[in-house]
Amino acid sequence: MKKFFLIPAAFAAIFMAGAGGCAKNADYSEYISEKRYDVFLYGGDDAEIKIYCSEKESPYVADGIKGNINGLVEIYAKLGGDFEKVTVSSQSFEGGEMSYLTVRDCWYLSFSGTGFDSEQLTLTLEADGKQTEYSLLSVVTNSVMTCEQALECVKEHSQTLFAGLTENGIFNGEIFIRLLYDDKCYYYVGICDREGAITAFLVDGETGRIIAEREHRM
Repeated sequence: MKKFFLIPAAFAAIFMAGAGGCAKNADYSEYISEKRYDVFLYGGDDAEIKIYCSEKESPYVADGIKGNINGLVEIYAKLGGDFEKVTVSSQSFEGGEMSYLTVRDCWYLSFSGTGFDSEQLTLTLEADGKQTEYSLLSVVTNSVMTCEQALECVKEHSQTLFAGLTENGIFNGEIFIRLLYDDKCYYYVGICDREGAITAFLVDGETGRIIAEREHRM
């Protein structure tokens, strides 16, 4: 026969205050192992181009432990027509030959680097010898919060989750934050424990409202 114990309200309040205190002493921004902080877009009849600017753990493993972080720039390009060779160049970065990703049906190039100071990027795609210039705009405006601010919204929303993973000011997990864009900005914030279980949140990029929450594994 199972026995159930009732915790006195006063004791429960002390316990929760203690857990909150442990969480309060931790700097959770130090445990971010993926941070996509900027996205540049171009959309037209001839092409769809995205540039993601991130800081990301390398090698990337969802194990609840933050590894070495490197700057990463990723370029995705969907082009109308079939091509044998596509290269990208820009005054803002070195560029090079792109690879075709069959699963995503697009051309891809990534390289180590930091983000761009400008709100607009100009690049040239050369597809089988034909060059076309494109201007991409950043989705980040003054009304869009930072990755760290989105994390703070999630922390306030799920204090019990953070308190349960925090011990003596140390966070036993890692955090993934990705800026998303679908007519407006959102943030994916994933909290990964040492078992690889992830509690994920979708955050409104302007208001900080938690739109959705779910659990999954990478």
